[in-house]
Amino acid sequence: MNQPNIFDYATSELSQDAFLCYMLAFGKEKYKKDFPNEYVMAHMFLEKCEIDKNEEILSIQRQVDNIDVLVVTQNYILIIEDKTYTNEHDDQIIRYVRNMRSHEEKINSDKKIKVCYFKTGNYVYGYKSSDCSILPQNDCCSLKRQDMLDILKDKCFGNIIFESFYQRLNSVEERVKACDDTDIMTWNSEKWFDYLYNTLQGHNFNIGWVPNASGGFYGCWFDWRDVLSGEDYKQIEVSFADGKTSQVKLCYKFSSKSKEITLNSKSLLKDLQSKVAKGFKSANRMGKTTTYAYKIAENKSDVEKFIG
Repeated sequence: MNQPNIFDYATSELSQDAFLCYMLAFGKEKYKKDFPNEYVMAHMFLEKCEIDKNEEILSIQRQVDNIDVLVVTQNYILIIEDKTYTNEHDDQIIRYVRNMRSHEEKINSDKKIKVCYFKTGNYVYGYKSSDCSILPQNDCCSLKRQDMLDILKDKCFGNIIFESFYQRLNSVEERVKACDDTDIMTWNSEKWFDYLYNTLQGHNFNIGWVPNASGGFYGCWFDWRDVLSGEDYKQIEVSFADGKTSQVKLCYKFSSKSKEITLNSKSLLKDLQSKVAKGFKSANRMGKTTTYAYKIAENKSDVEKFIG
């Protein structure tokens, strides 16, 4: 669209909540005849959440007991936890489900609770319940940016709000694709998340933002292994300037709950350093978490060799 996009300005999760409510409202039976495309998209969202697409949507509410979006259908209560670039924390979803079940007036006993973890920003892991007695895994689903693009791509045109949201999400996808076959120093944060997520399949890994005095970096941690009373692992640190990569640091790390372990275990660190590939510099700053060897990556090949 050759015109301003409201979602370039309405970038918060609250704005995304509002869009979800707007989209799902068209799923009510009274809009089926006059807004057939919008009606279908609302029910495609239900289907993505593993709810029958023919379920009648009865009500949609925002911020009920801190739940981002609460959808009631004939047979389900759907809790939508809506995220852009943040992550679920402090067992939010479990608390929402427990609270919903503790108030009989809020839920009919014949309705089943479903949860949708909806994340349009950098996507690493889908949601997994921390308490399967409260929320079995088959009652959870995780939707990411591409899932919403799949819903919108064929039917959104003709509705300026739907078109705008589609174009906003699609612009992120295009930024990621534009980095394909380019030097890693041109990559943006979305591309790094996409690349690391796909490259690290089969590894135990995590990705997150690490703030520091220099402005922070995206950290990726993986390949943990127990060593004595600590753990050895790899870390990738990606720093940015003006939206592009400024440095990629490949680190071998050792961590222990006790600072005394590393302070008094120089021989252990020397042994770990001796097993590091050529080209890495040894580091001697020790503490509870120690970088004992590191290298500045020059290209994607350096990163892939480090990942292994």
